Amino acid sequence: MDLTADFKSFQDLIQSSLIDVTRTATQISNQDLSFHRSSSEKLSRALDRQNTHLLRLTSSLLKAATKDTTLKPPAVRDQDDIEDNWRGIVDVVDDLLEKADSALDEYSGVIKRQSPGQDPEPPAKRVRTGRGLHAWASENTQKPQLQFDRHVNNAETKPWKPLLREKPHAIVPLDESIGNEDTGYKHPYLHEIEQYTYPASVYESRPPVPFAPPEDSKPIFVDTEEGVREMLEELKGASEIAIDLEHNDQRSYVGMVCLMQISTREKDWIIDTLKPWRENLQILNEVFTDPKILKVFHGSNMDIIWLQRDLGLYVVGLFDTYHACCALQFPGKGLKHLLHQFANFEAQKQYQTADWRIRPLPKELVDYARSDTHFLLNIYDNLRNLLIESSNPAENLTDYVLAQSKKEALQTYERSVYDMESGRGPLGWLGLLLQRSVRFSNEQFGVFRAVHAWRDRKARELDEGLQYILPNRILWQLAESMPTSNFNFHAVFRGSAPKSVLDHLPELLEAVKTGKFEGRTGPSVQEVLQHNEEVYGIAPRRLPREKREPAATTIQGLGATLKQLVASGDVGASPASLNYDGGMDVDVDVETPVATRSSASMFWGGITPQLAHLPAQLDTVMTALQSVLPLPSVPQDPAQEPLPAEQATPVEAEPIATTKPAVKAQSQPKEAEIFTLKDAATAKKRKADETTEAADLPVSTLGAEPPNASSDSPKDPAFEGMRQARKQRKAEKKAKKEADRLAAENAAKATQPFDYASAESLLKPQAQAAKADTDAKGGKRMNPFAKALDTTTGAKRGRMGKELAGKSMTFKS
Repeated sequence: MDLTADFKSFQDLIQSSLIDVTRTATQISNQDLSFHRSSSEKLSRALDRQNTHLLRLTSSLLKAATKDTTLKPPAVRDQDDIEDNWRGIVDVVDDLLEKADSALDEYSGVIKRQSPGQDPEPPAKRVRTGRGLHAWASENTQKPQLQFDRHVNNAETKPWKPLLREKPHAIVPLDESIGNEDTGYKHPYLHEIEQYTYPASVYESRPPVPFAPPEDSKPIFVDTEEGVREMLEELKGASEIAIDLEHNDQRSYVGMVCLMQISTREKDWIIDTLKPWRENLQILNEVFTDPKILKVFHGSNMDIIWLQRDLGLYVVGLFDTYHACCALQFPGKGLKHLLHQFANFEAQKQYQTADWRIRPLPKELVDYARSDTHFLLNIYDNLRNLLIESSNPAENLTDYVLAQSKKEALQTYERSVYDMESGRGPLGWLGLLLQRSVRFSNEQFGVFRAVHAWRDRKARELDEGLQYILPNRILWQLAESMPTSNFNFHAVFRGSAPKSVLDHLPELLEAVKTGKFEGRTGPSVQEVLQHNEEVYGIAPRRLPREKREPAATTIQGLGATLKQLVASGDVGASPASLNYDGGMDVDVDVETPVATRSSASMFWGGITPQLAHLPAQLDTVMTALQSVLPLPSVPQDPAQEPLPAEQATPVEAEPIATTKPAVKAQSQPKEAEIFTLKDAATAKKRKADETTEAADLPVSTLGAEPPNASSDSPKDPAFEGMRQARKQRKAEKKAKKEADRLAAENAAKATQPFDYASAESLLKPQAQAAKADTDAKGGKRMNPFAKALDTTTGAKRGRMGKELAGKSMTFKS
């Protein structure tokens, strides 16, 4: 294909191929591959082969993409390498997309190729989604906190003072309610929230107001102060509003609110909270603290803190749908579950961790942010009705939800102070240490604390996220390996360390050396954990193990096993009949296990037994056995009456002779006795009756034929009848088989077409043809190849192949 002449077709072909691959990958990811792996070994092996092939192909593509560039292709040997080197893979893909974007712009004429001496213009910014969006924006987006009117100061150690400048709807004035630095700052709306009374509509059951389809309207994006004021006027007329926030803490030490979504019954607003004038959003307190307006959140635990910290906003009249889910005991308490249950909407939660600092926002992120509040008021209506229906005079679920919502609204933000010695606090090393069961030496524990403290200082200094400066996995590896040089560091990580770590590698290695030196004389992990548990009550969160009480028995080993068998009735002995230690009875208390058939299944539900399990009947069993085995009938003494089942005792049955005793040979002088030794090879197979008779003859007559033994001995009629029936069945089976064969041959002949080649000649009858083959003397012509071609009977067996009879010799003594 000539790309210069038909580029549009080539572009369509590539686009369709990418769509097919993406759709297939999405379908595969939605399948439960773990279940299919366990159910089919063949499929498991096929998946392993495909994984290996895809990893090999990915490595080849990365090497080809980084050829003639300064990028180093990341090593991708298994699935863990993809997770560890994801940032490097994204960098390679980003570089390719940048080149493709520039080439497409140049081809389409958007930009012109410049001379080598000029700097090329940066390519246009692209919209990305998913994990690539997060990684690309984290590296290329300028930090918006640098433009804020209030600059970030992460080194401040004084108590945090609320940003509130005015207090709308106040019962207690701002100066009296906020406190001061000496006494400690308080929640400005503490009194208003505690004395707040929810509107009567919360306790009234009404039909849910249906939500408008999202495709019928578009959200209003607010990024100016004039737009905020216009929105505020419309919000004042609402009785309920839904609020949600989007937060980012990957590229900021404490994080920042990037987006705020507010919805009424009619409209949706998306407010940009990254503007330099973001603190002027405090005018929204006129609505957020209005007791006449109900504010609906879902999972407001962190939203309340973020609103205070970044925007100076407080909430009076909060209703948290998360606590409503807890009160109603829903199996899923997340917003995604509520959207699916009440709105039949599937939320794309992969965008939850996207970088919300990107401007302009892609359509996918806008739709996701809007969905968090667009359906929330309808969900509130359904939950409100369910709470009223599920309540009773002894327990009012609505009051429980409102009380929990008030507790969420009364939260206050406090600065996090890093304590290196104890490690306590939300950002301390103690919480991270309690997540794993480690066996650090004193030096390793010292490195762990020193590197953790260095990461906190660096993140505060650069206003970056902790995980961006040093991921937790790198922190654990540094503590275990303790590298003190560049060579040792690269030998441990082998190119898997991110760029943010390599940029500060000298400082990091110094922290490792300091921690290793101080850890030699420092406390151990066990001492620190024990101290925190005794002084502060902080203990590792480990699940308690189930305690199993030993069985009440004094017998161990084989004795206990036998006693269990006796108790369960699996052996034919009673507990009193087992004697141990030389006949001394041992009393053991063993619970008799009882096996019962369940009438219900946890998976299938109720089960109706298809076969009734009835007690076995002895007569039926004996009849069935006699139809298979030739069991002789045991005559019963008429004078002896049968005993009851519980009084019957087992009696050993005497062997019953089925043949007539053999006749003893006539007595002869010892020197005149004649006996014959015969080779074992000449012994022929005897029938059952002959073998039995031969076993009763004396040794001296083993070589001779028994004199009319079979003709004189009486035969069992039942046995003879069974043998004749068996012969008859064999004959019938053989006849049926022969009839089936003949029928198949006739059917094949009937369906076989006429063979003109082998048909008899009409011009030359068969008799004349046979006569022509004879010679003049009447003899048949010789065919020298007849014997060679005749292989129907197969090769003849040689004489030595046959089993010959052995020789015998008669001796006289």
